[in-house]
Amino acid sequence: MGYSKGRREKMPENTRSRWVILSAIFYVFVAYAFAFQVVPPAISSIMKEFDIISHAQAGLLMTIVVIPGILLALPTGILVDRYGIRLIGLISTTLTALGCLITAVGISFNAILLGRLVLGMGGALMAIATYTIVPQWFPPQELGKAMGIYGIPMPLATVIAFPSSSVLILNYDWRYPFYVSTVLAVMAIGVFALFVKEGPLKAEKRKRSPSTLKALKKPELWKIGLVWLLFQVAALSFSTWTKDLMVEFRGMDPVFASSLASAQMFAAIPFVPLYGLISDKIQKRKPFVVIGSTLMFLTLTLIAYSPNSTLIPSIAALGIAAAMIPPMVMTLTPEILGPAQAGKGFGVITICANVGVALGPPIIGTIVDLTQSATLSYVTMAIFSAVGAIVAHTLKTR
Repeated sequence: MGYSKGRREKMPENTRSRWVILSAIFYVFVAYAFAFQVVPPAISSIMKEFDIISHAQAGLLMTIVVIPGILLALPTGILVDRYGIRLIGLISTTLTALGCLITAVGISFNAILLGRLVLGMGGALMAIATYTIVPQWFPPQELGKAMGIYGIPMPLATVIAFPSSSVLILNYDWRYPFYVSTVLAVMAIGVFALFVKEGPLKAEKRKRSPSTLKALKKPELWKIGLVWLLFQVAALSFSTWTKDLMVEFRGMDPVFASSLASAQMFAAIPFVPLYGLISDKIQKRKPFVVIGSTLMFLTLTLIAYSPNSTLIPSIAALGIAAAMIPPMVMTLTPEILGPAQAGKGFGVITICANVGVALGPPIIGTIVDLTQSATLSYVTMAIFSAVGAIVAHTLKTR
């Protein structure tokens, strides 16, 4: 299976630029992730300004961002493998900046949704291009570590976005976080143009890669995609709704509630690369996915019934558990298909991730509307994690 079966491959001399490349795409994805995650702290303000009374409708602000990824991910993966990442990467960063700007100046809820849709188009292209570049520069014995480091941008951006967005909203209004997002995204265009290029390992592995149809028929690819889908449902629902759930049902201060929601990501940051490094050392990925999903189920259930006094350690435990999954998903994908076909693999798991993100916030928002219960909302998130653990257990990988 895949191109790595535990052997140590010689490091090509022309991969010396790999850490510069990784740093560049790290920033590019942080810029996108910041733009994506500034919405949860702003949801209440946006609902108030545009007279939105349904939490499910407000959840569209997160869902609509990932709709383009469902439609564009696989075609983008095929195009990236065939034509390279430069053009698609520049288009993606430009669309990201444009989406931030449209959202910031939107004068209606529909205009804001349009901006989020454009952001999603950029994010769909960006995810494929940036994830695909990593296995082109890092050989198998370093891939877990590299993917672990590249798993940091989303939690890092969330940790920055939640409190900073809350402060900007309280001192100015909800539009200011989107102005900041626009500036960061414009800078990302320049970073990508200056530093990102194709890696040497793509060409070296091309002869060993399967055909497109054969690659897409691999059941383990779709299993890991399903695990990623279920993970996104639980994780994004948690980060999207925790602030509102804590404010509405536990009477917390909005800024503290936003910080609490980001505590999961803060706890995850040091562990994501650590798990990737350990998986490289022991040459096993599957146990991390199974254990991580199981612990997410347990910690989400604990959060559902925890008193306020124990929420911080419970949420930190959730972050430590959740950190096991992203680097393993991103490492298993190119290991299953090889670097030359990695774009197609990342197209598949991006589709799955975006379906999960699209389903998660509206599902939990609907549960909040119907039950007016924070406990049932967190229990539902936990159930998705439990199903993820079951699927992960069936993986026929290391």
